[in-house]
Amino acid sequence: MKDKDFDRLMYKDSKSKHRFKTVVYSRIVLIFFLILVQLIIFFLFCLSLNKYIEVYLWISISLSFLFMIYLVNSRGKNEFKLSWVALLVLFPLLGISAYILYHINSGGLRLRRRIKAVKQSTKDIHPDDKKTDRILKSYPEYKNICDYLRFQGNYYPAEKNNLKYYSCGEQFYPELLEELKKAKSFIFIEFFIIGLDETWGNILKILEQKAKEGVEIRVLYDSIGSVELATSAYKRYLSNKGIKSHIFIKMIPFFSTKLNNRNHRKIIVIDGKTAFTGGLNLSNEYMNFGKNRFNYWKDNAIKIQGPAIQNLTRMFLEDWNLEVTEQEDYEKYINIPYKTYPEEQGLLIPYGDDAYNNEDIAEDVYAYILNTARKYVYMTSPYVVIDNHMIETIVFAVKRGVDVRLVVPAIPDHYITFCIGKTYLKNLIDAGVKVYLYQKGFIHEKTFVSDDNLATVGSVNLDYRSFYHHFECGALLCATPLINDIKKDMDEILQDSILLTQEEYKKIPLIQKIVGYLLRIISPLM
Repeated sequence: MKDKDFDRLMYKDSKSKHRFKTVVYSRIVLIFFLILVQLIIFFLFCLSLNKYIEVYLWISISLSFLFMIYLVNSRGKNEFKLSWVALLVLFPLLGISAYILYHINSGGLRLRRRIKAVKQSTKDIHPDDKKTDRILKSYPEYKNICDYLRFQGNYYPAEKNNLKYYSCGEQFYPELLEELKKAKSFIFIEFFIIGLDETWGNILKILEQKAKEGVEIRVLYDSIGSVELATSAYKRYLSNKGIKSHIFIKMIPFFSTKLNNRNHRKIIVIDGKTAFTGGLNLSNEYMNFGKNRFNYWKDNAIKIQGPAIQNLTRMFLEDWNLEVTEQEDYEKYINIPYKTYPEEQGLLIPYGDDAYNNEDIAEDVYAYILNTARKYVYMTSPYVVIDNHMIETIVFAVKRGVDVRLVVPAIPDHYITFCIGKTYLKNLIDAGVKVYLYQKGFIHEKTFVSDDNLATVGSVNLDYRSFYHHFECGALLCATPLINDIKKDMDEILQDSILLTQEEYKKIPLIQKIVGYLLRIISPLM
């Protein structure tokens, strides 16, 4: 089949495939499917096996009681435990089955072992610790967070980087294309969403040409976020163009044991000399091309040139090799000569997080910014579904006199998450947080900035998925000039937003409040 014919058929089918797979692979669908099964079993007992109904009830109660004891004494967030307890009370046997499916599964255990092995193989490939200590002597106020990231996550701080901030996809995309055209050695691309549209089509033309020139191309994308590309046929299509590709954790409908652990990262590394990360995915919607769901999509990204790229390169290679058995020459891509920019001040620490590292790195970075702020913290996030620890951290900053502002979308992207998020906004507003609703379109960026000297840009939403389930990444900026650009963008975002007061909250449709409060109890599982 000719390329243009393949492209035409894939474009035509992409929207229907996306809708179908999104529904089939949905965690909500899984939960309701299990509930339906238990209801059927219960009614079968009532209708034809009623003499065993008492036995069934006693078994259910006994197992639920024993499992609650296990939950109370297990390690983990109380919000997650409460969600499982609620499910167990209503649907005991299937609640236990769902818990086993989510937590005690061979697929998850294999993935955990593989992650550990891959990270071990890259553990010693990093800047010299003595050099890092010398760098941190110039920035003593950031030593604690830098030490946390390097010792708990192997993410090292770097100075003398050249940085550029993009406040929207229209700024980011043209420069991305130009940087891709400059590639001489390798191009690594890792995204949650790669849409089968003009945005990706233009990139693909450049990648195909670069592959012909001998540049090594690797593309990694999530099997749910990029459903249109997550087929063997498309992998062969890319391979025929000289492009290596991996589908991150292939999904089995309903019962994939790694259902929660999506790759939400956004990383591009070119020759180890230029890198991009942020909140933007690769599709028309993010670049504001053509007709889309929203009038405008507000997002951001940063370009990095300098030694900080090492962290992003290592993250990509670790993710790439999760399902690869052949030996990887990590040194070839990580320990390469990096140009430094002596005139650039401040530190940059690209960092990552995942569900298997026994650390809450992404949440801890956000908490650090809130806890160290003295004047202000401005935040943006498309989703706000957070645990009590994050709520208390935000509220504590307000109580200390910090001007805390949070910008969220005024319109829904995912309706149920939108409704649940509204209930959390009520908690924050009541505590004195200034919550703003973005009016220009949909705001998708995930950014914190405080006191003109600390900021983070990345893929991490203010929700359970990003904090505990997904593979995420971000870039922590300490005392860099780029923070001024981020703050300027934040000020413009606030001008395009309206304050959500307690009186305005009362005007939210009753149905949204009902849905939000009813489903909030199981929100950690969604």
